[in-house]
Amino acid sequence: MFQELRELKKGAAVIIGGSGGLGIEISRSFARVGSAVAFNYHQRAQRAEALHSELADAGARALMRQADLADVGSIRALFDAAEQQFGSIHTVVYASGPTVRISAIADLPPEEWAGIVNADVNGFFNLVHVAIPALRRSRGSLVALSTAGTRRFPPLDVMSAGPKASVEMLVQGIAREEGRNGIRANCVGVGHIDAGQGLTIQQDPRGKRLAERVLAATPLRRLGTAADIANAVLFFASPMASFISGEMLCVDGGGHV
Repeated sequence: MFQELRELKKGAAVIIGGSGGLGIEISRSFARVGSAVAFNYHQRAQRAEALHSELADAGARALMRQADLADVGSIRALFDAAEQQFGSIHTVVYASGPTVRISAIADLPPEEWAGIVNADVNGFFNLVHVAIPALRRSRGSLVALSTAGTRRFPPLDVMSAGPKASVEMLVQGIAREEGRNGIRANCVGVGHIDAGQGLTIQQDPRGKRLAERVLAATPLRRLGTAADIANAVLFFASPMASFISGEMLCVDGGGHV
């Protein structure tokens, strides 16, 4: 893809959420440019095993581990295994997050909101607690998937946009505090795409109507793809973005403007 990505062959990319719709494509993309890939799964063991076999059959260096973001020890075990097997970790990608449903704020039960915040915000914090020391050692890059909804509020989608706003603030804090240690930290704002939670939301009749309205208001007049997101992640991980940190790149066909 980019000639500059050849430097990613040294060490590994750790993909959190590797068995999800976006995580699978991101893992494939790093493998295609020659990087080793270490990814986790939480409950989707069969999908993770299929991805691991696919990468291995293609000649990629791959590592798969079960890890729960609520369990710091399991995250640390994944990172330790990746560093032991591949030498270093050049990129950490947060491509995870709980499955959410569309809901008006007024109709959202407090306990459901608390659960989503705990899974996404606290889970991401647990990840960066483990990731920062590894990225200091490699002077590497953190890329977190967020949502373009933090730039233009999406009706009925606060369960996605609200927690991701906190993820973005943590990323900005890391960019500010850890730049002196060589770490870059950026976000990719995911728009409506035909993978992952984008497909899940469309299974709800209200979500399908909402997606149709969003598509009609999107300047490029199409849904995005998992490859669109993976390309943005690779850009941030590559030397092409070596002087970019603390940024959020919306990949939403211009829908945020």
